[in-house]
Amino acid sequence: MAITNKRICITGGAGFIGSHLVSRLVEDNEVVVYDNLHRNALQFAHLDGHAHLRFVQGDVLDFDATRKAMDGCQIVIHCAAIAGVYTVDRSAVRTMEVNMLGTHQVVKAALEVGVERFVEFSTSEVYGSFIHKGREGDPTTIGPIGESRWVYAASKLASEHLSYAHYREDNLPLAIVRPFNVYGPRQVGDGAIRGIILQALQNLPITLFNDGTQIRSWCYVDDFVAGVLMCTELPAAIGQAFNLGNPQGTATNLELANTIIRLTNSKSEIVFKPHPGPEVELRVPSIEKASTLLGFKPTVSLEAGISRTIPWYAEHMAAVTGKR
Repeated sequence: MAITNKRICITGGAGFIGSHLVSRLVEDNEVVVYDNLHRNALQFAHLDGHAHLRFVQGDVLDFDATRKAMDGCQIVIHCAAIAGVYTVDRSAVRTMEVNMLGTHQVVKAALEVGVERFVEFSTSEVYGSFIHKGREGDPTTIGPIGESRWVYAASKLASEHLSYAHYREDNLPLAIVRPFNVYGPRQVGDGAIRGIILQALQNLPITLFNDGTQIRSWCYVDDFVAGVLMCTELPAAIGQAFNLGNPQGTATNLELANTIIRLTNSKSEIVFKPHPGPEVELRVPSIEKASTLLGFKPTVSLEAGISRTIPWYAEHMAAVTGKR
């Protein structure tokens, strides 16, 4: 199946993942990107002037502007959010406002428009600091009040509950995705693989927190986007939350850094520093539900994905870092 001849609004469509969704959808659909350009990865997608692409600059907290941008759309993919551990730490209030209240504005606009499908981005952070083969029905956690890292998880979890309430009460055709450590070209915000690659390409010291034995499952952006598109088109996705990640792309942070050093032929040294706040020690998803209901199956290995990502950062070093 493939989505064709639809009008699709992607909030946060100028961001890292949003820009890849735009690239996948714009040839066969009319795509409206609604974004405040806080981060602009879309500039690297080479889609300027595309006949099927319309860009609207705006804020999801502005209901009237959001509703106007969404007019006539059959599908809404809601990516817009404040994300990234360090960004959230600096802007906790803004994070709660945008991720919870902003999502509510987008949902209300979608209900007014009468969309066929609403796909909401949540986060794997809702599982807390230690989860192995985590399933969508497992208990979620938001962490202690006062630890700013968990503001992001709290805002996303609250949004999930609110959107699901609209599914139950107002028939919002909702599907929720929980991304697990997505990486790849065009990631212009926070991201461990992005940061390590940039340091390795410049032969700079690579900083790992604590002893580097924290474990993550890394999902290449093309695989993740394929899962999101399944959620936009398959009836089985409605009313469900899905983990989208790649359990086979699992590695410790130290293994990850050494792989990147090897693939970049870098002279970087690894240095260890204490983590300044709460850390996630283990995060590996179960994707059984997405596999069973959607047919989701990641195909890009961690090494292959990193190998595809490195050349992009080498080419765009100046634009991404401001260095030449």
